[in-house]
Amino acid sequence: MQLTADQRQSYADQGFLVIREAFAPNECARLERGVRRAVESGNCLNGDKPYPTPATQYTVEGQYQDDPDLLFIAEHPTVLGPVEQLLGGPACLSAFVSYLKTPGARGTSGDYQGSSPSGHCDYKTYQQAGSSLNWLFAIIPLTDLDAETGPLLLSPGSHRASRIVALNDRVSRVERARADDIAPMVDAGLCRGDLLFMDMFTWHEGKANGSDHDRFGIYNKYRALDAPPGCGPQLFRNASRAALSQAGRRLLPHCSDLPFAEARLVIEREGKILLAADAGGWRLPGAPTTIDDPGAQSVTARLISQLAAALEDELGCEIPWMVYIGDYERQNGVQRVFAHLDDAGRCAADGPGFRWSSNGEISKLVRDGVLAGEDADAIRAWLHQPYLRGVGESAERAKRVAAKS
Repeated sequence: MQLTADQRQSYADQGFLVIREAFAPNECARLERGVRRAVESGNCLNGDKPYPTPATQYTVEGQYQDDPDLLFIAEHPTVLGPVEQLLGGPACLSAFVSYLKTPGARGTSGDYQGSSPSGHCDYKTYQQAGSSLNWLFAIIPLTDLDAETGPLLLSPGSHRASRIVALNDRVSRVERARADDIAPMVDAGLCRGDLLFMDMFTWHEGKANGSDHDRFGIYNKYRALDAPPGCGPQLFRNASRAALSQAGRRLLPHCSDLPFAEARLVIEREGKILLAADAGGWRLPGAPTTIDDPGAQSVTARLISQLAAALEDELGCEIPWMVYIGDYERQNGVQRVFAHLDDAGRCAADGPGFRWSSNGEISKLVRDGVLAGEDADAIRAWLHQPYLRGVGESAERAKRVAAKS
């Protein structure tokens, strides 16, 4: 499927685009079977509350699923073609989510910065999918979102109220809009089988389910391949990737069944990289992690929180932000690497346990076998990959900063 010029312009102007009756009844029925199978089996968040507990939200997360009746929609050409047009190039799946709300379930939560009790945009520096600087929603309602069931409201043009601003020559930050910056919200009028594309900065609100039936649908997030999430991607299980077609597996580049074992940080200052002494060699500063499930919710923001605390002890400085660089599988688990440009000179690590090394010195350390190849690869990625990078933060830090503003 290819969007028309008018459709692309409408998306650019409004921050969203609705394709009516995008999916055939049999495709909607297949998706419904997949969602209900996960919910009724308890293979979802809130699965400890037996379905159909009233006033309950069941969250089906795709990284835990290997059901073709669910995952086929991720690579559906009606979705994927427009996604890559709107993002401007190759994309990958950041999050596969279905929400099922039984009668009486409440609506969406509000803006974490406190400007609205129920409306928000999903760009957040501490979200695994939402901290990319080029991503969008692909939403497929599986019931009519009418006044009783709970409409999805959107603020036209609200995506233009947030701005991406260069923090330095490697990383950008977002000046995030507040509720009083945006236009009033309108009902998108979504019905079963429609398809909504929504910009990452578009403000929206889902109303409570006041009907006598379930409110549910697919709420997937896609990002441009060259715009990794600042706080790091969600890891899908290998079985989830295997449930896609051979061609569709490119949509899930971040997969592992191993736990996170360690987090490390590339710290650059004046063209040099900080290394720490390690058993006769050198390594990037870092620490073991205490997170066992690589696919758990908010895991990457928790990794940042643990890493920042460990580095404050090791280096004696606070790291205000980090950006995701890559994941490296080892025998004991996944090593996740972030980076930070210390242009303010906060990190003054000195002494025999540390060294600041140039690019050429790092290459020699690798040749001499005293610096791991994974650390060197992460350094090269930070220095040379032309990616659109945004900041990642822990949820605690992001909310603390918001409370002061």
